[in-house]
Amino acid sequence: MEPISDKMQVLLRLALCGGGAALLYAGALKLPALEERRPWLEEHRLQVIALGAAALFGLSLLAFPRPEDGKEQEEFGCCCDGYEPVE
Repeated sequence: MEPISDKMQVLLRLALCGGGAALLYAGALKLPALEERRPWLEEHRLQVIALGAAALFGLSLLAFPRPEDGKEQEEFGCCCDGYEPVE
């Protein structure tokens, strides 16, 4: 079995964050402390979930950064062949 591509890993992370944000939204509607904000939350449901997903995605990148590829470093190194830094 071949490993999951980089794009698929990002999409999987985004899907998990979206699902987590939807679960957090459903839980937030049941909190008594947010009783007076409930009409606004229900009116702007999609925006609240999208904002929560973006926040969770950012936190997931901080907690579990994406692995660095050696390809990017090789691409930058190939254009400088034959040159030496000046001291």
